[in-house]
Amino acid sequence: MKRIKHIAGNTVRTLALPVCMFIALFILSAAFGVGEFGSLASLRIVAQQTMMGAAISLAMTCNMKNGRWDFSLGMMTVMSSIIGGSIGSALNIGPFGLLIGCILVAVVASVINGLLYILMKIPALVISIGVMLIYESINLVFNRGGGARIADFNMLLFGRSPYVFILGIAAGIVFYILYTHTIFGYNTRSLASNQALANNTGIQEKRNAMGCYLICGLMIGVAGTINLSLSGSVLADAKFNASMSLLFEAFPPVFIGFYLSKYTNLTVGVFVGAFSMKLLTAGMLALGIPAALQNVGIGLFLLIFIAFTTNQEKLREATDIRRRIAVVTSNITRDAAASGAEETKQIDFSR
Repeated sequence: MKRIKHIAGNTVRTLALPVCMFIALFILSAAFGVGEFGSLASLRIVAQQTMMGAAISLAMTCNMKNGRWDFSLGMMTVMSSIIGGSIGSALNIGPFGLLIGCILVAVVASVINGLLYILMKIPALVISIGVMLIYESINLVFNRGGGARIADFNMLLFGRSPYVFILGIAAGIVFYILYTHTIFGYNTRSLASNQALANNTGIQEKRNAMGCYLICGLMIGVAGTINLSLSGSVLADAKFNASMSLLFEAFPPVFIGFYLSKYTNLTVGVFVGAFSMKLLTAGMLALGIPAALQNVGIGLFLLIFIAFTTNQEKLREATDIRRRIAVVTSNITRDAAASGAEETKQIDFSR
C-alpha cells in the first residue's frame, strides 16, 4: 500500500506541469483567445510535434548532463532533413530510406563534433558555434540552396499518425535502455556526479563523450526525419531562424527532465517537458501572440522554472522557518494568556 501511494504521488508530481499548463492556457484562450486550443485535433498536432521536440531534447541530454552545451543541434536537424532527404530518395526504399539517410547524416555530423571536442581540447560550446556556421554553409551549397522537398507522399509516413508516435517512442525506448541499463549510462551518470572520482575508478571521459555524441546523432536523425515528414519540405533560406527555434525550444524539456528525474525516469521527464513546451506554444498561438514573441514566452518560462527549481530548497527552508516562528509565537501567546488568567484568579482569590 505504501509503494502504491509512493508511485501515485510521483505520477501526480510528474504530470502536474502539463496538466496545470493545459488548464491555465485553456481558460486564457477561452477568455481572450483568437484561435482554437484544447480540442482533440489540436492536442493531436501538439503530440505529433512533441515527438520531434523530445528527440532533439534527448540528443542534448547526455552532453548537457556533463556540461557540454551544443548549439549546433538545431542546424544539424535541418541539415539531416535536407541532405538525408536526398539520400533517402536515392535509396528508393520508401520512408525507411528517409530515416536511414537522416540518421546517417546526423551521426556523421555528430561524430565530427565529438572528434573536434576530443582532439582540440576546447570547450564544446565554442566548437558547436563553429560547426554550426559550417553546417549552415553546407545547407546553402547543397542542392544550390534549394533545401529538401519530398514529392512522394508515401515517403512521409513518419509524419502521420500512428507512425510518428511509433518512431518517437522507439527513439525514447532506445535512449532509456542506453542511459539506464548499460555501462555507458552508468559511466555518464558517474562522470556527471563527480568526474575526478569517476576518472580515478577507470572511467574514460573521452570514450564516454564520443558515446554521448553518437547517441546525439541518432536522436537528431530521428528528429530530422520527423521534421521533413511533417511538412514534406525544408527550406534552406529559412534555415538559421528555424534551427535556432528548434534549439531553444529543446532546452526547457532537458531542464524539466532533470528536475522530474527525482520522481520518474529521465526519459519520461524529457517527454513530459517537450509536451509541456508544445502546449505552451500552441496556447500562445491561440492567444494571438505573434511568432516573433513566442521565443520570449519560452525564455521567460525557462527563467522562471530554473529560478524556482534552483531555489526550491531555499524556499522550503524559508517556509519551515516561518512555520517554526508561527508555532513559537503561538506558544508564547498561549502561555502569556494562560499566565495572565492565572494571575487574575490569584488576585480574585486574595480579595
